[in-house]
Amino acid sequence: MSRRPPGLFLVLVAALMALVLVPGSMSASDSSESGGDELDIALDHVRANAAELGATTADVADLAVTSSSRSVASRVTHVNLNQRFRGLEVFGAYATVNVAADGRVIYVGGRFVSDLAAGVSGDEELGATGAVEAAADGLELDDPANLRVLSEDGGAAQATVVSRGGISEEPIPARLGWQPTADGLRLAWQVTIDDSSDAHLWNATVDAETGELLASAD
Repeated sequence: MSRRPPGLFLVLVAALMALVLVPGSMSASDSSESGGDELDIALDHVRANAAELGATTADVADLAVTSSSRSVASRVTHVNLNQRFRGLEVFGAYATVNVAADGRVIYVGGRFVSDLAAGVSGDEELGATGAVEAAADGLELDDPANLRVLSEDGGAAQATVVSRGGISEEPIPARLGWQPTADGLRLAWQVTIDDSSDAHLWNATVDAETGELLASAD
């Protein structure tokens, strides 16, 4: 099976890390600093209509704008939002709000997590390298060797890049966040492994306390 172009991995990593590193990310409370009326409209709409996304008003108190772009042809602005809790991303909890040139909200899509504070649990027992080891085990990959931290961000998500460890074609990004489960949010690490043994690009989430594989996508 042929390998994917190296650029694809770099694009995906950049998109993942943007959730915690891009200066344009902001909470609902400081959206006015963006200078864009469309961002304010999108955030205000979600705050006022949280039920459309399966959430309560309290659940959308902390939102991050992960990207915003305007279509030249239609002049519609597409605003992508991520739900956060205690300053960390809620994995998989995203929404898109499309705002027309006249300020009307013409589309809302996505899904947020309801009752975020109910059943939240987990401590950070694993570091980034331990998370990579746990993910490799859960994905039934080879045991990584000589893992080391290449870079680390000082933010709440502790965005980290870990060495390849003999299991990944590229350095492995990792970040802390919340993984929704049937019992509530669990503190978790999300890592991206470009499987060096096959044409798989794994996005895996492991429990930050136990190392259990909570979710994976190829």
